[in-house]
Amino acid sequence: MHRVHAPIARSFAALALLLGSAAPALAAENTPIAAAEPATVEAGLKAAGHNAVLTRDDNGDPLIRATIGGWATQVVFYDCNEITHTACQSLQFNASFMPEKPFDAAAAAAFVRDNRFGAVTVAPDRSINVTWDVITGRGIDPSVFALVVKSYRLALDTIGAQVFSPEHGPHLASAAR
Repeated sequence: MHRVHAPIARSFAALALLLGSAAPALAAENTPIAAAEPATVEAGLKAAGHNAVLTRDDNGDPLIRATIGGWATQVVFYDCNEITHTACQSLQFNASFMPEKPFDAAAAAAFVRDNRFGAVTVAPDRSINVTWDVITGRGIDPSVFALVVKSYRLALDTIGAQVFSPEHGPHLASAAR
């Protein structure tokens, strides 16, 4: 039997504790993001550096209130079990705001043409509503979810640059972030 010196044994013990405490965090980074598991969506948003609070809508379905790049956003859960309000299959990122500058149906059509997963509507009161749909099924890779969130934010920033003067709009993202 080999004898391990006390300082080396303490180092191994410290390393084991460190790795043991990091294991859940490492596992969480690889946990699929799924509408069926709303907490994974909240965690995915937080991991990307956004504020997110999981709550429920008036029907009892999950709902996340988030701020993504300065944009107030709701993440609405769809295709949920009507009785239990669980087992949701898809998400919709949704932001609404009143523009300072004109934005019309032609601008909305151009946005949709350039943003495959997004939709934009302009209401009679001139408010703009931007939605971004995501089917998650059993779950998507966290890196794919991060790309979805980044794409949504850049889409909002694109419209924001058109309808807000720089001193009034949210801080716009750069493509590098």
